[in-house]
Amino acid sequence: MGQSGMSDFLTFSNAAIAAVLGLLALVASYRALLTSRTPQGSTAWILLILLLPLVGTLLYLVFGHANYKRFERERRKSDEDVFDMASGDQIVHAPCRLDAFAKIARLPVTEGNAMSLLIDGQATYDAVLEAIRSAETTLFVQFYTIKDDDIGEALRDALIERAKAGVSVWLLHDELPFFGLPGYFKKRLEDAGVRLARPKGPQRLLGPFQFNYRNHRKLVVVDNKVAFTGGLNVSKTYVGRNPSIGAWRDTFARFEGPIVAQLALHFSSDWMWATGEDLSQVASETPPPAGDLKAVALAPSPAEEIAAGNLYFIALAHAAQTRLWISTPYFVPDRDVLTALRFAALRGVDVRILVPGRADHYITYFAGLAYFDDLRSVGGEVWMYDPAFVHQKVALVDDDLASVGSINLDIRSGLLNFEITVLTEGKSAASEVEEMLVTDFGNATRIDTDLDDRSIFIGMVARVARLFAPVL
Repeated sequence: MGQSGMSDFLTFSNAAIAAVLGLLALVASYRALLTSRTPQGSTAWILLILLLPLVGTLLYLVFGHANYKRFERERRKSDEDVFDMASGDQIVHAPCRLDAFAKIARLPVTEGNAMSLLIDGQATYDAVLEAIRSAETTLFVQFYTIKDDDIGEALRDALIERAKAGVSVWLLHDELPFFGLPGYFKKRLEDAGVRLARPKGPQRLLGPFQFNYRNHRKLVVVDNKVAFTGGLNVSKTYVGRNPSIGAWRDTFARFEGPIVAQLALHFSSDWMWATGEDLSQVASETPPPAGDLKAVALAPSPAEEIAAGNLYFIALAHAAQTRLWISTPYFVPDRDVLTALRFAALRGVDVRILVPGRADHYITYFAGLAYFDDLRSVGGEVWMYDPAFVHQKVALVDDDLASVGSINLDIRSGLLNFEITVLTEGKSAASEVEEMLVTDFGNATRIDTDLDDRSIFIGMVARVARLFAPVL
């Protein structure tokens, strides 16, 4: 082949490669348009793919592409099968303040419930471990993070002891491969009879390496009689012994009454999806009344079509007549949620958001700074907690509605994670939450500085970080 022929061949080859890359980029862009969870996510992937066809397409195939539609369809069907076993006992038939939340939760409001707050790590672990050690028949345990330290070992040993005593124990833990519990830790659990599973996400090239669609729920149900949920995971971090973060402020809650059956139901739905095992016969018993609270367990799922996590915050804002206090570690709200909060403030509601004064994730922290002015400009208040990193996910509406759970006020909780919270109606629970939050606000500083009045560096970083809001 002469020099001219070789040149023509190379030109043709380059054109063919460029055409193939262009076609792959167009296909990848179309898939991103169809499957991304948010319009912002679609836009980001499409821009990356079209500007850098080779690199962008490869990154999308590895990190972005997944069969979300199939996952959502199959997960919804799985949940519907489990939710069919929801009991009708102790349902509130008269209209009440929780009705909107019940529609979001797709579960009825129950009455005859009791709640007590567990403030910070040691009180939570003491109460949870005491309840676990008293289990006689069944234990459902679910945490996002469990670490191999003295806190994790205490939970492990308590579960092993109960399993050896004949209690049926199920443990769900959403860990990434190579970054989770060591094999010997899990083997000791399994050898004792503890049934261990990890939640499944959409199918993708990375397999179990899921950065979205993670199960962020924290839940313990003992003998279908007592249940716990809230913001804590299982590690020394949550008792303030992580030197990189330091002191830690968090909240859990203990529940009795019919609401326990709904929490067991949510565990059952996660377990069914993870393993295919039907726990309906184990989790179907409804506990008798234990107090005077109405309650509903709301568990947002990214497989739903209604964006229940966002609707939860919107419903809080619409329900508020005089007061809406929210404590959250991250303030990166979806546009609709931010609009609802701003409108509540414009209506004269005392809207206060309590956030950490220190960061555990810097991009999320700085993105939050870029949202403060949006709420403050209409009369809402943002407070920064000074003594510790505040990780609790708690809300108080007026003098009668309270919520304790795992839902952060960010887009990830609203759209991308599996979450859970219990909403209660009744002055006893609301009063307990009010007392706790009054103390927390007393240890916080109100933000009175606009972003434009901060340093140029902070303003720039905050605005750039806000661009990543859809994935934070």
